[in-house]
Amino acid sequence: MDTKTISMDRPGWRLTFHDEFDSPVLNDLYWFPSYRFGRIEYLRRLGKDSLWDDPNAYYILEDSLLHLRIDQNRPLRPTPQTPCVSCITTSDHRFGANTSEVQVMDKFSQKYGYFEIRARCVRGSGLMCAFWLHQVDPLCQEFTPAGERKNISAGALEIDIFEQRGLLITPTSSQLDLNVHFTDNGHCLQSLPADVSANFHLYAMEWEEGCIKWYFDNTLLTTYYGPTPPQKMFLLAALFQYENWLGPIDPHCTYPQDFAIDYIRVYAKA
Repeated sequence: MDTKTISMDRPGWRLTFHDEFDSPVLNDLYWFPSYRFGRIEYLRRLGKDSLWDDPNAYYILEDSLLHLRIDQNRPLRPTPQTPCVSCITTSDHRFGANTSEVQVMDKFSQKYGYFEIRARCVRGSGLMCAFWLHQVDPLCQEFTPAGERKNISAGALEIDIFEQRGLLITPTSSQLDLNVHFTDNGHCLQSLPADVSANFHLYAMEWEEGCIKWYFDNTLLTTYYGPTPPQKMFLLAALFQYENWLGPIDPHCTYPQDFAIDYIRVYAKA
């Protein structure tokens, strides 16, 4: 099926945001092509290192697809195996002299709804594709402005529609991490009987007060009941290369690596 012929209609819902990536340039009315630049800029002002040398996204638009890309030399970094990220987001911020002065630059955010992406992921140790939501207020995200990660007492702050580690489970299976950070029971490692790097698949999340449902190719995977974030949230889609829980960065990785996105759509209850 031609990907662009998939209907945007969803009974009981109204479309509030969509990008089909069929323009020759990234739509700057929708996206910031960088990974949370405001937080990284503030860490640099504090004299602290960020994991990312260059938070600016490297991407290609072709054949009505967005390719979030990691290549041999881009994003810019000292060596190919240095951690890096290519990311687009619909909101960012800048702090003033201190964190009491903040400018939020919000292009799109929404509380509750149905969030969907059609994409093809990557394989490889040290790689991860992700599509997730953060609260617009930078003081209500999972890190403090000084870069300290919050703990479970901070409550529900982030929703991962999916994180897909590139580690090979079997040639014909994959795993998704589905999360509501930070909650007691909002974490699920979901096995899939499909190699998500071989073809495009639909990943979706339905969010209402006290309940989140995750879907893969329109099939319900799991349901969470519990606290959900209290604010509007913005979109992030990214391809990461770094170590620890993703496994070591493969020194023999073949570049470029692409997180290929057909479309992103968001709905609200009609």
